[in-house]
Amino acid sequence: MFKNLHELVSQMPDEAGCREYLAGQRWQDGVVVCPFCNERGAYVIEGGKRYKCKSATCYKKFSVITGTVFEASKIPVSKWLHAVYVLTAHKKGISSYQLAKDIGCTQRTAWFMMHRIREALKEKAPEMLTGTVEVDETYLSRKYASDYVGLSPEEAKEYAKKHHLKSRGVVFGLAQRDGSIRVVAQAESTKAIALDIVKSNVQAGSTVYTDESILYKKGLKLDYTHDTVTHWVRQWVKGNVHVNHVENFWGVMKRSVYGIYHHISFKHLQAYCDECAYRYNSRKISDKERFSVTLRNLAGRLTYKQLTDGKGSQKS
Repeated sequence: MFKNLHELVSQMPDEAGCREYLAGQRWQDGVVVCPFCNERGAYVIEGGKRYKCKSATCYKKFSVITGTVFEASKIPVSKWLHAVYVLTAHKKGISSYQLAKDIGCTQRTAWFMMHRIREALKEKAPEMLTGTVEVDETYLSRKYASDYVGLSPEEAKEYAKKHHLKSRGVVFGLAQRDGSIRVVAQAESTKAIALDIVKSNVQAGSTVYTDESILYKKGLKLDYTHDTVTHWVRQWVKGNVHVNHVENFWGVMKRSVYGIYHHISFKHLQAYCDECAYRYNSRKISDKERFSVTLRNLAGRLTYKQLTDGKGSQKS
């Protein structure tokens, strides 16, 4: 099988080959499953482009992209596979401008494709983090004038209130030692928000390490074994206590934001966090394995209207 993008393109040079590969990843036992009624088995129609459910009560037609983030897209599957590979393989991501040049589409189309792929990168059923967990926060977004294009002053005020737009978006990182990281974006940082995020993601009784921030004082000791390092006096490690794993992740994510995307609006901040966390959590497997895992988790739907609230195209 392929080991890089060049071999991927060589082994799946046409649309039929790409559809066949995607079908193999989606239905690994070789039996097509209807996305409408979950009936196993379907008739192949239209030269393999679509299927028809065998159930007499359903009998609906569908394709390999029905029920996935690719659904209702006129973009060829070959371009989708290319986009999935480069977005998940490039360690710091790829900009919508560059992807548009690589696959031959508009920047607006590439931007929408990337957000649909990010929808597939979300953790569907995250488990509670256990053992020793490092918690830290940083700030990665701001509000931009483009958020208010076409809106009156009254509408802009209501829009900002609806989306909780702040001058900067706070991002909480929770890293399990020798495990995965979870990243949560919030509009603001308060003790109540920080405590709620930890309780929602870390199993009670675990050990939690943080820096000296007042966000984590007092409240965590009730449910966790809590200890801190004091960065303002240049204390980075205290025995086994440190937040270096989270800090390392921030280093990679910030290089992705500043070097590739340049800026992120708060509205889409969580999607970019999910993308970076996904690559970090799958860093120990090969690009091919990550690509295959991604194709097996494409269920879901994200429309352009949902993504933009009916407003114009975005750039990042």
